Amino acid sequence: MPKRSESDGLRLFGAPARSRALLAIALLEQTYLRELSRIAGVSFQSIVRIVDDLQEQGVVSTLMRGPQRIVTLNPSFFAYREVRDLLLRLAPTEPRMVKTIEDLRRRPRRRTKEV
Repeated sequence: MPKRSESDGLRLFGAPARSRALLAIALLEQTYLRELSRIAGVSFQSIVRIVDDLQEQGVVSTLMRGPQRIVTLNPSFFAYREVRDLLLRLAPTEPRMVKTIEDLRRRPRRRTKEV
C-alpha cells in the first residue's frame, strides 16, 4: 500500500477539496459560500459545485438569507449524526483549518465600536 503524504489531503469523501468543505461545514455548523471557500482553501466556483452536489444528495441544506446562501449539514439526512460525528472526529487531520475556524469572529461588532 502506498504511503499517503500530508499534501494529498483527506480523501474520505472523494477529492480532498470535497472532504475539506464537508469538514469546514461540520466545524462551523452554519456558513456561507464565500467563507467556506476561504476556510477550505478551495476556489469559489468549486465550492458552489461541491455544495450543489452535496445538496442534491441531501447531505447539506442551503437557505437564502438576503444575497447569501447559508450552508449547513442537513439534519433530516438519514445519517446526519453519524456523518457529523465522523467529520468532527476527523478535525485533527486538518489542524490549520481548525485554527482558522477557532480564530473567526462569529458575532457582530457593536455599531459604535471603532474598527
